[in-house]
Amino acid sequence: MLGVTTQLVRLLETHYVVVYAGAGSADNRTAQIVEAWRENGSLAARFWLDDATKLPLEREVFDTAAHVISEDVFINVRFSKLAPAAAPAGGPADPPGPWTDPLPAAQLLALRTSGWLVPPELPGGLSLFTGVQTQTSTGAVLDLSYSDGLSVVSLFEQRGNLAAKLAGWQKITVAGHVIYAAEPDQRSLTWASRGMVYTVMADAPAQTVDNVIRVLPHDKPPGFWKRMSRGFGRLASWVNPFG
Repeated sequence: MLGVTTQLVRLLETHYVVVYAGAGSADNRTAQIVEAWRENGSLAARFWLDDATKLPLEREVFDTAAHVISEDVFINVRFSKLAPAAAPAGGPADPPGPWTDPLPAAQLLALRTSGWLVPPELPGGLSLFTGVQTQTSTGAVLDLSYSDGLSVVSLFEQRGNLAAKLAGWQKITVAGHVIYAAEPDQRSLTWASRGMVYTVMADAPAQTVDNVIRVLPHDKPPGFWKRMSRGFGRLASWVNPFG
């Protein structure tokens, strides 16, 4: 979660006021402190950037009441200058990974004509900044990443339905919808709707996650008469053993 890319820095500068806050230290290394402030004047985050490499060593995230809601820190840092290993003669440098290269934004949004959701934005000022599509044994999987430069939410889309039982997951209610959460941190959430399985992995405030879950597709719970008809159907099958 301390990864920094050019796209994330641009999003951070778009949504926050980024200022230099002086010198400090992290993991016994000298660092430069950078802060991100919201437009309402509240502190959103504080970063400790390594003096020598400018890599982030520590990050604190605050809510609008100045309470720390997230803290990420490296506790044992060592930098080296190892050269990359040469590939064997006639062989590839790296085996192909499970994910393909990121798709351009226009190509990602064009997938909507094929039935994929691909929202261009999510609540909380989260913008689509990267996405990939890969083929698995169970079909295509779309991995979309959204951020405001500080919070990051990954949305996975895959056609199909959830299994009847999910080991290691528990049912919870978020934004009025019953979904599954991975134990124990509940940062991974999944559910099925209209022939599509959605999985959200979030490093974001709880309210932002709630709002994201709220705007994504969900199947409506069955109405009163539909529930009654199901009950009558089960009752009839009990009364008629040949039904």
